[in-house]
Amino acid sequence: MITFNNYTVLLLLISGLLVLVFDVKIYTKANLLREKKGALIAGWLNICLGVLSYIGYLVYEKWFWK
Repeated sequence: MITFNNYTVLLLLISGLLVLVFDVKIYTKANLLREKKGALIAGWLNICLGVLSYIGYLVYEKWFWK
């Protein structure tokens, strides 16, 4: 079975971390509160989606793919 789940998980985690590290800091310095809140939501959403995708893939591999 050929999947691209590993790349998807990696991209979601890296992009989420980069948004949290760089964008939030930039918006905090510029005192842009709405943009900071949006960046926080987007960053954590990317990280959560990456983790859920990884867990879902492990569950699928263990119990459903035989």
